[in-house]
Amino acid sequence: MAIKKYHESRGDSNRNICLVPTSAHGTNPATAVLCGMKIVAIGCDDNGNIIPEEVKEKCELYHDKLSALMITYPSTHGVFESSVKEICDIVHQYGGQVYMDGANMNA
Repeated sequence: MAIKKYHESRGDSNRNICLVPTSAHGTNPATAVLCGMKIVAIGCDDNGNIIPEEVKEKCELYHDKLSALMITYPSTHGVFESSVKEICDIVHQYGGQVYMDGANMNA
């Protein structure tokens, strides 16, 4: 909701795409849908890492509607994304924000 309000405050009320890696906690896409966003899945490699090239591809495709990327950190696979800074930079380059769910860190 905070990200949605951020975009609205900037006149970007059309931003409703939320990228969600397949490694994310199941509550992430559910929360985004409750906020009125449309989910676009991002794949992971064989080790459970988010694929930065796929993030960039989806950001380019949805550049005018990109709202956010939701990352569970560490992921549900127990992975601390080694390319998390690169991934965040890509999303920011296309006007999106990044939400990090730290629920798996609590353990």
